[in-house]
Amino acid sequence: MMELLIPLGLLGLLGIVALIIIYIIKPNYQTKHVTSTYVWKLSLRYRKKRPPTSNIRNILIFICQVLILSSMAFILAWPAINESTAPDGADVVYILDSSASMYAETDNKTRFDVAVEEVLRRAGATIDGGGRASVIVADDEPYFLGRRVDSTRKLRLSSDIEALAEAGASYTVADIEGALVLAKEILLENPNAELYLFTDTKYTDVPSKLHVEVVRDGVVRDLSAMGGEEGSEWNAAILGATAVRENGWYTVSVQIACYGASMEIPLLVNVEGAAGSGKESFSLGPVYVECDSDRVKTVVFRYDAERKEEDDTWILPISANEHFSSYKALEISLDSIDDSYPIDDHFSLYGGQKQRLEVQYYSSDPNPFLPDALGTVQNAISSRYELSITEVKKGGVPATEGFDFYIFEHVMPETLPTDGAILLADPDPRLGVVPVDAGFTVDSVESFRGNSFSLAEGEDYDGHPVMRNINADEITVSEYDVIKDFDPSYRVLLSIDGNPLFLVRNEPRKRIAVMSFSIHFTNLSKLPENFLIMYNLFDYFFPPIVSGNAFEAGEEFTLDSWGEELTFSGSDAPFKAEDLPMAYSIERPGSYTFTQKTYAGKNERGEDKYEDITIDVFIKPPAAESDIRKTEDGLDDPYEEIQSETVYRDLLIFLASALVALLFLEWWLQSRENK
Repeated sequence: MMELLIPLGLLGLLGIVALIIIYIIKPNYQTKHVTSTYVWKLSLRYRKKRPPTSNIRNILIFICQVLILSSMAFILAWPAINESTAPDGADVVYILDSSASMYAETDNKTRFDVAVEEVLRRAGATIDGGGRASVIVADDEPYFLGRRVDSTRKLRLSSDIEALAEAGASYTVADIEGALVLAKEILLENPNAELYLFTDTKYTDVPSKLHVEVVRDGVVRDLSAMGGEEGSEWNAAILGATAVRENGWYTVSVQIACYGASMEIPLLVNVEGAAGSGKESFSLGPVYVECDSDRVKTVVFRYDAERKEEDDTWILPISANEHFSSYKALEISLDSIDDSYPIDDHFSLYGGQKQRLEVQYYSSDPNPFLPDALGTVQNAISSRYELSITEVKKGGVPATEGFDFYIFEHVMPETLPTDGAILLADPDPRLGVVPVDAGFTVDSVESFRGNSFSLAEGEDYDGHPVMRNINADEITVSEYDVIKDFDPSYRVLLSIDGNPLFLVRNEPRKRIAVMSFSIHFTNLSKLPENFLIMYNLFDYFFPPIVSGNAFEAGEEFTLDSWGEELTFSGSDAPFKAEDLPMAYSIERPGSYTFTQKTYAGKNERGEDKYEDITIDVFIKPPAAESDIRKTEDGLDDPYEEIQSETVYRDLLIFLASALVALLFLEWWLQSRENK
């Protein structure tokens, strides 16, 4: 639609009135004085020869002059086409809450099913009425399912909505505010667009232009019409659980709650793969916990404890024949309940069996320093690993397979092991030949003849995890092995005068640390760095494969590897060692297994020498989503930042072009008139 930006410019049309007045008062002839009858006759003859089109030319000249004045007046009024005018028909945005709580169900129909059906119906009606419909799915990362869809794309949108219904809601927390930010993109195009939010959350403060449709008890109702009505849906939930080893025995804590009802909730803990009490499998409970509406209760099962109830915490004793020092799994459940949201009625706890690490220490000149450091590390990592240390006596033959960590001090094997990590301490060329597959050579021994010099951080130090909490300046050496021709995959962590003294590499089947000096010729035995170096090496070569055993859906955790690949029960494609460590998340609740493929070789029968490592994890729905009757404070107003900016397409260039053309035409007609 065309608009005049400066309407007062139309006053220029008064020039047309002036032009008409000029034509009215203009004389139709001119009085001329001649001195000769001949000239008079000649003039008469000339007038008689004027063509009959002269009157038409005069009319055209007048029309051109009127149009010229009109063009100038319209140029002054600055006409433009308004391109931001709202399109014909409705423009509606439907935001669909896809949070985990939308799985609450009534009559075997989830809230998400009800909401999707309503969005499909309303979006179809909007499009059939000549309007446009947009659909935004609000999960942890909101996205457009359809954007300003008109009748030409209705079938595609309907198909996408039906596919969404088939896939179901997400199991994460919906980012409603993020969905409203996406909706602003539509509002920028059309500030008059309407927004509808389909959710199961009640809000105390809602922007006036935002329509909130609440899905509960199998129906959709406008928030303003709900009042204090609560409905019949309710949920009993396991919000979380932990198992902590105290004085050698496990204590189990479970957090439960009941939303929308007050009742006794039966809690049952099944212990599987237990050790310590003589029973491999048994049950704790069921225990009937009185849950008041919306209050969280903590139930603690503890060995050698007295039964006690304090506020919202229940402490229950574990009998002498049921206490346990390890377990394979704790299966926690709310026994035989029929609530509206069953996906949080179960919780699995894993991690009750520590991974065993086999360590071999061999030295041609044994000393207490490295064994002492190993013993300290053994205690420090006891919560994660069971460290078994085998010390090969002087004169014995060290193994080159079957261990997780090999320590060779003052001596080196002919061939390096490939199934574990290796520490080569003081690879003295006078005491043996460096294996070909070590990736370095030892040239000579450098001695400072009783003097000691401080080490410095190596060229590749750069905050390396093996150097965590280690101060290189505190370590001094008086003799070291000169390392040459080392593989570029080695990282130099400590050096002296540019010569590498501590190197590490961490590649499949080549996990090696090289300490090119003897502890006898350092002050390490007097420093905490003696323990820290060993502790950091274990952390570096044997990181947690999975950074926990229980996570919420969509929560990120870290994956790492000891081997060449890590397989996952939820995927056919393994994780490769070169891609790890990495952040990972799982969207769907349930139990999953990660399997660490080890470097174990084959025995004479072609079988693996030892089994691969398995790590079980449990993914639970977010605790916040268990409150299926939740009410939140409010939402940001998506309209308040939207300014209804009018966009115009300027017409001045076209009017100016027309004005020039009219001026030229009027000039040409005048020139013809004067001939």
